[in-house]
Amino acid sequence: MTTEQFQVPEISCQHCVNAITKEVAAVPGVQKVQVALESKLVTVEHADTVPAALIVAAINEAGYEQVTQVG
Repeated sequence: MTTEQFQVPEISCQHCVNAITKEVAAVPGVQKVQVALESKLVTVEHADTVPAALIVAAINEAGYEQVTQVG
């Protein structure tokens, strides 16, 4: 299991949190998604086989283009 964080500066409301959570949770292999409104961080716990690019693509699909992997 791997945990990664992504900075998404466009997160501004609960709708953003819900949209990102829904898209990222739908990625096969993702076990847990936490979106922090205040810090604008998306924390994803997933199987080791899930590439970060797939998670970024899911965040993009939710409508958020500015995504930076943290760490």
